[in-house]
Amino acid sequence: MVAITVPCTIDHIPRVKCPKGTANATVPTVDLSAPGAAAAVADACRAVGFFRATNHGVPAALADALEARAGAFFAMPLADKLEHASARPLGYGSKSIGSNGDVGWLEYLLLAVGSGSVQASSLPQSLRAALEEYTAAVREVGGRVLELMAEGLGLDRGALRRMVQVAGSDELVRVNHYPACPLASGVTGFGEHTDPQVVSVLRSNRTGGLQIMLRDGRWVPVAPDPTSLFINVGDSLQVLTNGRFRSVKHRVVAPDAGKHSRLSVIYFGGPAPSQRIGPLPELLRDGEQSLYRDFTWGEYKKAAYKTRLGDNRLAPFELPAAVMEPSNSDHHCGTNAAVRPPPPPPPHVGQVY
Repeated sequence: MVAITVPCTIDHIPRVKCPKGTANATVPTVDLSAPGAAAAVADACRAVGFFRATNHGVPAALADALEARAGAFFAMPLADKLEHASARPLGYGSKSIGSNGDVGWLEYLLLAVGSGSVQASSLPQSLRAALEEYTAAVREVGGRVLELMAEGLGLDRGALRRMVQVAGSDELVRVNHYPACPLASGVTGFGEHTDPQVVSVLRSNRTGGLQIMLRDGRWVPVAPDPTSLFINVGDSLQVLTNGRFRSVKHRVVAPDAGKHSRLSVIYFGGPAPSQRIGPLPELLRDGEQSLYRDFTWGEYKKAAYKTRLGDNRLAPFELPAAVMEPSNSDHHCGTNAAVRPPPPPPPHVGQVY
């Protein structure tokens, strides 16, 4: 793992204008145990690229234990936290996000998930055990969600899961801690971006701060709900579905002075470096044009290392294609016409590790 700290002051961290209200009416909710969940997941991924998942099956005790252990870790003196860092680019970081100048009011752990288990041998044993148990449970939810996505697209149920949860897959878990900022309000905790992987599964404590951008360009806050999980469509999934599912731009605003810290845990499901990413042939029917050229996950990561958090990293992989409105036949499965959904604001991809 690696410790990344920078001599960052509040003046170096961007501020954001926080929207009013909540996104409860905007963020779809999907009961993963209900009949018709596959169709509901597909609808949410088309409309927003983000949804709240209930009845997910992750025991509350696992989430509570990890929250307590992570909170204790982040409460340690900085010197003690640095002792748990040893190799780049994974590990403990503070304020610096990646290596290209992005900063935020946060500290974090970024860890690899190898063969279904978290690679965190240097962490305190109690935190390592809590991470192992929680990540295994949430990884299973991610796999089930990928199956529902595939079913909603009319694909073989395992088509997407096999791409992510196999030997050599590039899976990560990230624990973000956003302390209350005593110096200003509206301070960026994590800058706007989309997730580059296939799927992300997030859970937070009761402190808000997460915001998503809607298709019309409006930012809306997402009310925290520790009993639910939140699912993000990643940019790789946007490519695999030829734009049917769209990744959502999101950001986090740090808590103001006097508020409780925000703690979130995110599982990122990514493919193996050699996995080719391109529109699935099963979805390109009756002359539908590909909107993206093929690339490997390894190529994408290499390109991402050279960019900033908010850069548009999908642009080099886009191809010119006919723009047509989706037909009714494209509601839950492959379309019979060349389809390109109305373009949202340019996608911005988060830092890749």
